[in-house]
Amino acid sequence: RLEAFPSSLQDVFCQKHAVSISRSSFDFVTAEFLDEREVTDDMAPSSAMEQLLRGLGDIARELDQWPLPKRAVLGGIIDCIFVQMIDPRNWEMTGGEKRKFSHYGVHCLVLDIHFLLRVCGSLVSKSTNNMANRVCEKALRSYFASNPGAAAGGGAKEMMNKLWYDARVRTAMQRLGYSFPDFGRGFEHRSQQSFENAAQSESAPHSARDNTVSPVPSVTSR
Repeated sequence: RLEAFPSSLQDVFCQKHAVSISRSSFDFVTAEFLDEREVTDDMAPSSAMEQLLRGLGDIARELDQWPLPKRAVLGGIIDCIFVQMIDPRNWEMTGGEKRKFSHYGVHCLVLDIHFLLRVCGSLVSKSTNNMANRVCEKALRSYFASNPGAAAGGGAKEMMNKLWYDARVRTAMQRLGYSFPDFGRGFEHRSQQSFENAAQSESAPHSARDNTVSPVPSVTSR
């Protein structure tokens, strides 16, 4: 029982910080994804997701002051964030109505998750990655359920594919610059040289860059 105590404290720490960082930035529980704007090639990850990732960077720096397993703690926080997102209670609205997504809204959510997985890189466990895919698939199913024409393909709006999401994330990383956290290549903020190397590696095949599966389910796509 005593041997499990430190692990239990770590779990509580991760859960607490996952809730705190989500509520102050990317709060999936209260967010709405009903915007009817058009999906364009200049779309970018949301400012809320940028704020969440900067918050993870702040936590990473705080952990430097303590003899804690940094990778495990940060990975645990990310895992807890997706546990919140996949919770069935967060997919129902007041009155029991299922959560809805617009065409633009579902692309925003998938792009934000794609961005988070790219930045967090090797911190993302297989379990977390599976939850990320499930969140995206649930959002897409919700969109198609409320837009039967889209699922049938007749006059459907275009659904973007992995290459489109990769390009939007790559542009965002270049825009944010080398001071933005990049947990996929270490826990320190990148130097200019490491950022240039990262940008070059983005042109390599996905499997050569990392082992994280991007959450872009198979749909009728661009």
